[in-house]
Amino acid sequence: MIKDELRLIIPNAYEGDISRGLVAKILKQAQISRNEWEVL
Repeated sequence: MIKDELRLIIPNAYEGDISRGLVAKILKQAQISRNEWEVL
């Protein structure tokens, strides 16, 4: 995922679903709002 100059790689070693909690933490650290995420 890329936002402005920020490139965010979300590792998924198991190739399955990532928990909502983990996604929320990653998005918070990347300063990406829920609305921005849903548009992607």
